Amino acid sequence: MVDSFITEQFYWKIMLLSLIKKIFKIESIFIYTALAIFFCTIFFKRASNNLIQKLDTEMLVLQMDPKSIVADCDDVDVFSENPVDFELIAFKLRSDYQAFTYFDAPLKKELEAIIQNIQSGNRNTDAIISFQNHIHEVQTRLNLGYDSLLYSALFLIAIAAFIILEKFFKNSMQLEQLKTMQTEQSNFSRDLHDGVAQNLAALNIYLEKEDFSKSKFYAKQALNEIRYMIGSGSIEFTEDFEKIIREICTAFEVNFGIKTNLYVASQKIIALKNTQKTHLIRILQEALSNISRHSDATQVEIKIVDGIDDFRFIICDNGKGFEETEVASKKQKAAVKHYGLTNIKKRAQMIDGSADFINEGGFTIAITVKDSVH
Repeated sequence: MVDSFITEQFYWKIMLLSLIKKIFKIESIFIYTALAIFFCTIFFKRASNNLIQKLDTEMLVLQMDPKSIVADCDDVDVFSENPVDFELIAFKLRSDYQAFTYFDAPLKKELEAIIQNIQSGNRNTDAIISFQNHIHEVQTRLNLGYDSLLYSALFLIAIAAFIILEKFFKNSMQLEQLKTMQTEQSNFSRDLHDGVAQNLAALNIYLEKEDFSKSKFYAKQALNEIRYMIGSGSIEFTEDFEKIIREICTAFEVNFGIKTNLYVASQKIIALKNTQKTHLIRILQEALSNISRHSDATQVEIKIVDGIDDFRFIICDNGKGFEETEVASKKQKAAVKHYGLTNIKKRAQMIDGSADFINEGGFTIAITVKDSVH
């Protein structure tokens, strides 16, 4: 019971901290601040403009009938014949215009002059009109200030939107990198399973049978496979693409003793994107790994050539070859996982290309990337 209570408390604390973290994100603060500024500015701007309209009407009435100014006061009867209470009019004018005259001494002085004129029975129309014009000038400046605040609110929202978009793209890139890493780890695991693990399993069997000749062969195969995988994993993809291919071919020939020839007759090779280069290199590594394990080949040829509107990457060997249906059958019957062809197809699709498999006089893998250069 106590443990349950503690767990529930801990859960709510985590939820509260998560909520606080979301609320006080910098982009959230910008948005909340912008919305507060926006709606407050709209409210005060509208109230200010309404006040100006009211005061304009008040000044117009003042010029015609001063008694109407205080018609809404409880102690004044506009229909009586009593004289106008000028003190009450003065109080009302000072109160109504206080928002404009409090920080503006010249404007306050003009209002006092108008009040004195009214009290002396002299309604100076020119003075009232001049005062109204000055009030409108003040209101114009206020409206400019309000508009500046509105633009500031919009600017804050734009900043918040930029931050949100930046985080979104950053997270998308990190997610893409994570997916790539997971894919590479998965491929590496498959290589270990199909290559090193099988060789070590065979090594263990022949050691138990005390067949040291075959044990030595499979130990050497496993060692070569590991060396090749380590070498292929340390390639710098910023290097020249053709140079990387040649290094892979050289390492493969040295480790497995299979003659490897590279033919490059392509102008489009220099315009390949880094993503395309990466997947083509991984396809080559996958193909060479499969050749070393399954083909019994003595020679491999890699051709890089241009088509009319495509780029072609061809890997062929002189081994025994095999059919895709044969691989599928082995998977179903013996539950042996051969991922090579599947991986190659997936990688070709990732670069908007296609993979064709030809089983004639060996085995050929032809990768075609359409419209690789624009």
